[in-house]
Amino acid sequence: MERSVIIGGEAGEGIKEGTNLLSKVLVNIGYSVFTYHDYPSLIRGGHNFSTVRFSNEEVKSPVKMGDYIVALDDRSVRRHREDAKTETVWILDEGVKEEVNGKVIRLPIRKEVKGVMRSSATLGALLKAFRIPEEEGLAVLKELKNYEENERIFKRFYEISQEVEEIVEVEGIKGEYISGSEAIALGAVDGGLNVYIAYPMTPASPVLHFLASKKRELGVKVVQPENEIGVINMVLGAAYAGGRSMTGTSGGGFALMTETLSLAGMSETPVVIYEAQRGAPSTGVPTYTEQADLLFVLFAGHGDFPRIVVAPSDAKECYLLTREALNLAWKFQVPVVVLGSKNVGESFYTQEIVREKVVEEPKVWSGSGEYRRYEITEDGVSPLAFPGTKGVVVKATSYEHNEEGITTEEPSEIVRMMDKRERKRKTIEEFFRKRDDTVSVGGDLSSRRVLVTWGENWGVCCEVGEELGYKAVKPNYLEPFPSERLLSELEGAEEVTVVELSPSGQFEKLLKMNGISVNNRFRKYDTRPIFKEELAEFLSGGRDA
Repeated sequence: MERSVIIGGEAGEGIKEGTNLLSKVLVNIGYSVFTYHDYPSLIRGGHNFSTVRFSNEEVKSPVKMGDYIVALDDRSVRRHREDAKTETVWILDEGVKEEVNGKVIRLPIRKEVKGVMRSSATLGALLKAFRIPEEEGLAVLKELKNYEENERIFKRFYEISQEVEEIVEVEGIKGEYISGSEAIALGAVDGGLNVYIAYPMTPASPVLHFLASKKRELGVKVVQPENEIGVINMVLGAAYAGGRSMTGTSGGGFALMTETLSLAGMSETPVVIYEAQRGAPSTGVPTYTEQADLLFVLFAGHGDFPRIVVAPSDAKECYLLTREALNLAWKFQVPVVVLGSKNVGESFYTQEIVREKVVEEPKVWSGSGEYRRYEITEDGVSPLAFPGTKGVVVKATSYEHNEEGITTEEPSEIVRMMDKRERKRKTIEEFFRKRDDTVSVGGDLSSRRVLVTWGENWGVCCEVGEELGYKAVKPNYLEPFPSERLLSELEGAEEVTVVELSPSGQFEKLLKMNGISVNNRFRKYDTRPIFKEELAEFLSGGRDA
């Protein structure tokens, strides 16, 4: 059993909150839920909508068409008429004048309820339509601040709405309802995060907001400086002092951080940056998605220095890879980038995440002999010491240097340090080469037709691949790139289709750089996610992407 619900209206009418409340009810009674939020860069007005897709089997991606469409205004009807099926049920505000086909339930939502509390009216109407018991809705409303008023509104609209079908409690999909952003925050904390320093930039801001709201509970310091340049330098300073530090930003903020990214590379300071991709260049489309920061992140900064880039696809991977990112940064003393996107961070998933604190100790100075911050070692990783260590001066420098951290321009010393950092790069590459989790495989595992993708497209590739007979493959790490493992998964493939959100095919270029060729390509770049229907149509013969 599977259904999808679209809820549309203006910003400020509780569209997102109403959708999340509905999703939590569905998760509580055993369903797997995937929730997609679509909103412009406005506080009020415009058109917001959210889509809840739920099933008694696991769902991993958004769909375009709605079995139920809630429209609080005429604009929502016009925008989503094309998303209606022949049997779609429409729940309309009484003030809507647009005509629709199919079953219609009209309710006085705007007349009786103000602003964000319309979320409780929407919840009441939908639970009544689904014949879900009233108490299931009351259970999730208890988390809201003004519970009594929300309870009154919910009960009122539960009473006056209409029953349509029965959505019964099922045995259950194990998991919690969690966004990618929340999972990134929790993963960082469980990787030993001490301080999160960030300037608000959509779509990375939810991590900042979540950590700030729970900083005492989670035991982290949260700081918002004046801009992204101040942010990354504070992150570097905190790490130099021995604190596990991290920041989050989007493409424009990351651009401002690139000079200090090179400083982290030269000074071998462990820092973690969450880069949440938004749509289009410059300010672009701030509240939407794309995968066009890929090559920028992989090659950002001046000069050669090693880095690690991880690429989560859903909430569980956000948790695991961000937790690992903190440890990798300190293990190898390099910058690590968690490369996500709007839809990885702001979508909500039903996934089982087992939290566990995993904080690996870095290579620390033994305390004997003379301390050399940039000591030449076989693996390229030097022992750490921190300011305050008795009898030690801890240097960090942007200039080329010798083992002691003293500035040098001598060719022989420069080569020694360059070789040291390159040995570290080789050490990192060998570390990942020995692992079997650098690539994920899904879909129809026996198929010789392969979809190769990365990031947020993983869920839709797996679902469509399983239904249409395609194997799905993706790298979980983009630097170092797991080319050997990827090539082994593509061995024997008769057709390879690359799926990405980039007009210029940045991921395809990365594949070619690593000796991997493709036959077909699906590129979407309207800054919206790949809906399941779109990819299925393309692979079934309607190839115009």
